[in-house]
Amino acid sequence: RALVNVVSKIGVDINDLAQHVHKQPMLQYVSGLGSRKAHAILSRISGGHDLESRSDLIVRRLCTRTVFVNCASFLRVNPPVMDVLDDTRIHPEDYDLARKMALDALDIEDDVEDDNRRGRKRADGPSRYVAEVMRRSPEKLDELDLVKYAEELKRLLDVHKLETLKAIKHELQHPNEDPRGEFVPPDDAHVLRMLTGEVVGESLKEDGSTMVSGTIIRVQPRFAIARLDSGLEGFIGVANIADYRVEEASDELAPGQAIVAVVKRIDLEKMSLDLSMRKSDIDTACGRARDLVPDPAHVDPYFDTDAEAVLRERARAVQKKTTARMRSIPHPLFKPLNGREAEQYLATRPRGDCVIRPSSRGMDHIAITWKVGDNLFQHIDVREENKPHENALGLSFTVGDLSYSDLDELIALHVDPIMRKLDEVKRNPKFYDPETDPLYVSEPLSDVLGPNDYSQEFRDRRLSLWEKRVTRHLDTLAQSTGRGAYCVSLSLAKPGSLVLSFKPTPDYRGIIKWTARVEPNEYKLGERGRYPNISGLINGFKMMQTKNAKPREKSREPREERSGRSGRWGGTSSWNAPQSQSQSQSQWNSTSSRGWN
Repeated sequence: RALVNVVSKIGVDINDLAQHVHKQPMLQYVSGLGSRKAHAILSRISGGHDLESRSDLIVRRLCTRTVFVNCASFLRVNPPVMDVLDDTRIHPEDYDLARKMALDALDIEDDVEDDNRRGRKRADGPSRYVAEVMRRSPEKLDELDLVKYAEELKRLLDVHKLETLKAIKHELQHPNEDPRGEFVPPDDAHVLRMLTGEVVGESLKEDGSTMVSGTIIRVQPRFAIARLDSGLEGFIGVANIADYRVEEASDELAPGQAIVAVVKRIDLEKMSLDLSMRKSDIDTACGRARDLVPDPAHVDPYFDTDAEAVLRERARAVQKKTTARMRSIPHPLFKPLNGREAEQYLATRPRGDCVIRPSSRGMDHIAITWKVGDNLFQHIDVREENKPHENALGLSFTVGDLSYSDLDELIALHVDPIMRKLDEVKRNPKFYDPETDPLYVSEPLSDVLGPNDYSQEFRDRRLSLWEKRVTRHLDTLAQSTGRGAYCVSLSLAKPGSLVLSFKPTPDYRGIIKWTARVEPNEYKLGERGRYPNISGLINGFKMMQTKNAKPREKSREPREERSGRSGRWGGTSSWNAPQSQSQSQSQWNSTSSRGWN
């Protein structure tokens, strides 16, 4: 984030990057780019193919229009061959504002016909007056009333441009000025504070009044090393372990032992502390230190240590969830929300929006919640891999069998493709949405289901309503055509998946359901069914249903739920019709090749 902020404030000379390999990594921190886009641009302009203007990014197809809009103002072209503004931090969308300000500052009008009549040459291109202001009289820009100009733009174009006008003025008066302050090397105390959060003179003092807690990490015969909660390490000499004589540190201390000690000295050069565990030093630091360090001889022999261990384990589990909730991830889509809060946050946002949030599974998991449809959200469990330490973000991420190198890649290559797959399904004529069926336009969902309180009861009511409407829809289709009917709908039970509902014959009681998983690049039905598009999925469903639709001797009611995957996604056993339906089902088997509705 620090590199992105600095590059955004200063900008980069893209032609200079193309000529100097050691500067090229800086391009990936430009807003709108990344390592892959930056490498693609540099590979196209290296070897003497310098840019003459910012517009070359579009003309030479080095990036898309959206990427150009995001990154253009941070990429400078030096020397500016076509337009002097290309070597500033002014966005191409605001070039006309800069030219207008230059004309007003010089109190002239840009009359092209008059220039041609007098034989003037436009040596500096469309921004020649901007160049004149920058070279000769930048102080004239101070005479402009930017507030009135911004009000006029708001009245005519309904845009807020006051801050933009101020930025243009500053850039024209101080082109490519480095806004960073003078670098001041940090002293040892500042470095200690940056690394550990400890402040010398506040949280750490050498007067013997600072008590700290830590854990023994290493024990040697003449000393021990303890690590504080802040990560700072402390040295405990054998003479400072107890008031009585201690021959070896291992006689009193062991790795993993929790201790309370007093700070005796702060070594800023080595970033370490000298600690004392002497009881007399602790009594001096705090008169009630004996309550913090209980005497083992006074421990209650009837104390239930097993029950304490259970309570501690529960407390650790609660702390684990609390810590995950308090976790902060450096990403613009991160929100410290739980699942229900994430759904409420996305309820009013466009379909396809997502949030990255902490996961209750632990510090090595995160969750991504994205909006599938109205009041329908999918929660994706993401496992972090190669974490530098417990609180750090993983270097790679895994969703099922798929791995991604960063969160942006995960969203672009996992969440967005699933959304496009669902859009493809909705365009299919066999897609059915029970909540937008014109047949129920007189029955608003708010009246039928009540207000959405994001509870399980509301989800159950909604699922029951969907099943009733899908059943009625297939009954109507089957009765009108005199043969079997099917439709495809979104799954409420498993958001992000599809439900293929099927009624074999008009006389068949109930419907058969298959669940298909939507993956980034395919649809999965059953253990082996993989299809690249919705048409292939429907054909595969027909083949599987035809193969499994065989009447058995023992009649029983058809299964209400039919899933296309074993284990988590359900079994794959055949459905069976009751005795009263064997004739109609046999008729469907013999005529299934003639068409589906």
